[in-house]
Parts: sequence; C-alpha cells; structure tokens
Amino acid sequence: MKYIKLFPFIVLFTVLIASCSKKSNLGKMVPKEAAMIIEFNTKSLLSKVSWDEIKNTQWYNELMSDSAIPVTSKAFINDPAKTGIDVKSNIVFFILKPNNAGQAVVEGSLKDSKAFSDFVKSMLPNAPVTKEGELNMLKTDTSVIGWNDERFAFITSSDYRKFQRDSLNDSSFSPIPLAPVSPDTLVSVCKRLFSLNDDNSLYKNEKFAKLIDEEGDIHFWLNTNELSKGSMPGMPGMAGMVKLDKFLEDNISTATINFQDGKITGTHKQYFGKELSDILKKGEGNINTDMIKRLPSQNIAAIFSLHVTPGSILEIIKLTGLDGFINLFLSAEGISLDDIVRATKGDILFAVSDVTVKNDSLKLPGLKDTISDYYNKTDATFLFAVAIGDKDAFNKLLNFSKKMGKDVPQKNSFQKMDDRYFAIGNSQDAVNKYFAGTQINPDFLSKISNHPMGSFVNIQMILKALQTELTKDSVKKRYYDQNIRMWNNFYGIGGEYKNGSLVSETEVNLVDKNTNSLKQLNKYIDALSIIAREEKKKQKEEWTRDSTIRKVIDSAKGREIMQ
Repeated sequence: MKYIKLFPFIVLFTVLIASCSKKSNLGKMVPKEAAMIIEFNTKSLLSKVSWDEIKNTQWYNELMSDSAIPVTSKAFINDPAKTGIDVKSNIVFFILKPNNAGQAVVEGSLKDSKAFSDFVKSMLPNAPVTKEGELNMLKTDTSVIGWNDERFAFITSSDYRKFQRDSLNDSSFSPIPLAPVSPDTLVSVCKRLFSLNDDNSLYKNEKFAKLIDEEGDIHFWLNTNELSKGSMPGMPGMAGMVKLDKFLEDNISTATINFQDGKITGTHKQYFGKELSDILKKGEGNINTDMIKRLPSQNIAAIFSLHVTPGSILEIIKLTGLDGFINLFLSAEGISLDDIVRATKGDILFAVSDVTVKNDSLKLPGLKDTISDYYNKTDATFLFAVAIGDKDAFNKLLNFSKKMGKDVPQKNSFQKMDDRYFAIGNSQDAVNKYFAGTQINPDFLSKISNHPMGSFVNIQMILKALQTELTKDSVKKRYYDQNIRMWNNFYGIGGEYKNGSLVSETEVNLVDKNTNSLKQLNKYIDALSIIAREEKKKQKEEWTRDSTIRKVIDSAKGREIMQ
C-alpha cells in the first residue's frame, strides 16, 4: 500500500522524540529473548541536533512535498508533539526471532492516547482498528500497531532468510526466503508485549541494566545465542560435536555510542559463558610497541596490533573438543598444538603504509612492446610480523605453512626472520628495513600502547593519497570534497578483561573539532544525498535524451527502407 513508504520515517521519528529518563525500567518493555536491541537517548540526541535542523535537510523537505502522504500526517510530522507520544519516556527498537520468523518492534510510551490514535489513523485511514480490553490494534497485511492509554508498539515482519540443508548428506546451503508472517501472528506478538512481567522481560538482566546505565546517545544489545537459534537445521548436531555451545552460551555483545564535539566514541563489551570467561581472564600483557617502532615508514595509513596469551589459545581449542583431531592431523607433519603455542609470544602486527596511485604499464599478448602509462594503479606497502617464541617450533610451523601453500602463487611476497621476529610483506626493501633496527615513534603509538589490542587508520592520509583516483570526474570530486572535509582518523583500543567482559573502545575523529559530531553527520549525510539525487536526475535526463535520439535515428532508417 502507498503508506508503506512512511515506515522508515516512523522508526526514525519515534526514536528521535523519546528520552531515557527511566533507564532502570527499560528492560520491562523488552522480552528477555530479544535477539537485538537498539535504545536511543533522544533527550541527549536532540540536544546535539535539533528537530528544526532535521527539518532543514533535503530528504525531509522531499518527504513533506510527497503528494502521496496525507496532509494530516504531514502536520504530525512537522510538529511531533501532536503525535501523542510522551517525549519524556523511553523508546526502544528490537528484533525477535520466534520460530525463526523475525519480527521488528518499536515501542514507547504515550502522553495522549487519543492524539496517537488520530496520528496512526491519519497515516493508515483504510486499516481497521480493533479493541480487546484496553488494547487497541490496527492491523495491515504486514504490520500491527498496538496501544493503550500508556504505551504503543509497532510490530512488523523483519526480512530474515534462513539457510537450510537440502539433505543431511548435502554439505551445501541454499538461501530460502521465509514464508511471510501472518497478521494473526503479529497480533499475538503484540498482545504478549503488552502482558510482559518482570520474569519474561529483561528487567532482571544485570548486563542489560549495566548497558543502559552507561552514559551515551545510543545503546546496542546483541544476544548471539538467541540470534543463532534455528538459523541452520544442521547446527545442533554440529554444535554438540565441536562444543560450539561453549561459545554461544551467554554470548552477549553490548555497545554504547556517544556523539561528542569533533568525534564519535564507542565502548564495546563482550560477555561469554563461565568456561570461556575463565580462560580469557587469564590473559595478560599489552601489544609489543617495538614491533611498531620497527616499521620502515612514517607514512602509516593503517595498523593493527594484538597481544594474546598463547596458552589461552590452546585452552580455547581444548574447550571445543577438537584438540585431539587437530593433533592427529598435525602429527603426520611432525608438529603438534604444543609446537604452535610455543612458536610465538602471542604478538602480531599488520601495517599498511605509503599508499599511492601510480601509472602502470600493460603487456598484451601479440604485441611486441609494452604499453606504458596504460592505467592508474593503487599501490601500498603491506607488512605482517610475528614475535617468535621458540625458534625451532616456529620453523616447524613455517615449513608446514609453506608445504600447505606450495600451490599458491608467491608473487610479490618477501619474508625474513631473526631470533626475535618473522616478517612478510610485498616489498623486499620494506622487509629488510624492518630488521635494520631503525626506530620510529608515530603520534598514535601513545594512545594504543597500553592495551592488548590497538588499531589506527589515518583516513586523511588515505584520502589524500588516492585523490587523483577519487576525483576523476566532477561527481567523484564532489563526494571526495565532502569526505576530505569530514573524516580525520580512527582509533581502536582494548582487549582487557574487566568485570566479566572483554572491553574495547573506538574513536572516530573528525576534521572539525569544535562542532558536535551528530550535527556534522546530519549535514554530511544530507550533502551526500543531494549529490546522489542530482546525479540520478542527470543520468535520467541523459538516458531520456539518448533514447529520444535513438528513436529519431531508428525512425529515419525506417523511412529510408520504405523508400
């Protein structure tokens, strides 16, 4: 139906007009088996980008000029207070997966149920409204909206696809669309949401309470165990064989996003079950900064450095129950899992530097000479390094990897090792310099050094290095100008086990340090959408012109044939 185009706006609108003044009670609104949850601190969000700023965007003006949207709906959109939604209450979006058929839900509280009823009916005037007790429900073919005097819920089918084995003996998986969820099923989900109690909601979940208590603009919750249930019919047997349940048990990911002046920050926590957590909490040590200081170039575009405790890796493998099978396989090559653990100190590094665009030549079959300056080629120096633990064990592992990859082309692959490190890269000069002992001290090192994991991406450097490739025409240049003015760099740190979870943090820094990042994102996205819209319009005009010319030519040819 024509009003379905309003669904994305409904979701955006509802999450932008509610606040989180009663965070401790938010769990009461969400079933405990919710697979994914997104909660918006709209009070904070709207303090950083106002509704008036949103109304000044191009996409908003286009929405308001759409003749398919009723005038009454536009009045509600223009003035959110008219919707009847309590702008001082909680709002939450979540996904359920009952019987593997997903439902997406937006929930919130109401200040004026009569105003909300008028708002809903203005958008869907042809949909009937039923009433069961205090619960009102408006049902369409694809969604249900339920509300009483205090709350509302918008439920629709989510576009899940499952993978199903054709037979138990067939190892291939084929994507099969799920059958559409019936409106009656959505009605049942709606009724259940309005009858949740403390025991079947997330109200008593301590991890969820900790997440909501964190200061931030957006909170994410992902229950991997619930998300994976029934995804693949063959998984239960497989999970039992390799004990994958140890990784799914109590596997919860949470994240908090905060839009600050000049940057976007995020905090991520990863929870696991008891057995896996007991292994992870034994980890100790931070990244090996000497490995970073040895890099042969100051022009570092991206880097990822990690320290893991080798013994923990072996314990995790044993937890899966695959250690015996792996040892049996490796024994034929004269190595064991113990050799793999002893081979390294658990320090690894991957770095990209000296990103450039250069002219490249091409040699075509049958041509005597090479065609020079044929095309532009993006180039960079890649280097991967490992800290050696036991050199004899490492040589065993290295020889095994060479044997396994003997049929893989080794073009532009150079390697070297000493008593401390092994390095491999696409430049012999870079690999040699890595062992020369030269020490650099990049600015980002102080920020990532005291953590088991550290990463850095110099977005500005990459964009500037690829400028000639990214500005080949006027449209690409417009996109490039927006990006070069927006993005500065990225940091990622973490890996510590704290208070029952692995913790990490991310930080995206913008060029403008003085303006709130959400305000900048609002303008950035609108600018990109304007460019895309104008380019689409231009392409349509060119297609229409070319089509007209082809018709004229074809008509002229037809007349010639007739003559």
